[in-house]
Amino acid sequence: MYERGARDAEFDELDLFYYQHYYYYRQGYNQARKQSTTRGTVSPAMVVVFVVLIALSLVAGGVWWFSERSTRPSQAGVEATLIATATVVERPTSRPIPQPTVLPPAALVPEPEPELVLAVGRTARIVNLNGTMLRARASPGLTEVVARLPDASEVTLVEGPVEADGYVWWRVEAAAGTGWVAQGSPEGTVFLEPLPLN
Repeated sequence: MYERGARDAEFDELDLFYYQHYYYYRQGYNQARKQSTTRGTVSPAMVVVFVVLIALSLVAGGVWWFSERSTRPSQAGVEATLIATATVVERPTSRPIPQPTVLPPAALVPEPEPELVLAVGRTARIVNLNGTMLRARASPGLTEVVARLPDASEVTLVEGPVEADGYVWWRVEAAAGTGWVAQGSPEGTVFLEPLPLN
């Protein structure tokens, strides 16, 4: 009964019948209520510790403020330094003006070649087919073949790249037809070689 009274006190559920008729229920209930009311109180020792901490922080702040104030220059000293430096006038010295160095045309650095990459609007050459044809398809992927492009022919990249069925696809235009062709094989053989810009 004691445990039931303590549990009811913990959940704030008083059973009036048990409280009036059972001694141990009443003892458990009262003991648990007493503990819950004293749990939130602050002990005098905690108040003393809190006051001491506040006093120490105030003292430390005061010491810091006085040390900062004593090391900072006064406003009058700063103004005097500014006036003294403002009155010093620097006289210009006559120095010869350097002349630019003219480099001969042979010393000029040539512009770097544009990077050879596959991009829309650029041209490429069909390579590594050993005389066979590159199949152009209706859409990216292993779809219907709409044209066959000969090895070593030039194509213009119109759209892409698109990944499908394990390949990277480009839509190209060529004299032999238009369609989507694979950039290379999954094993690493390249079918489209970028050409330099004209």
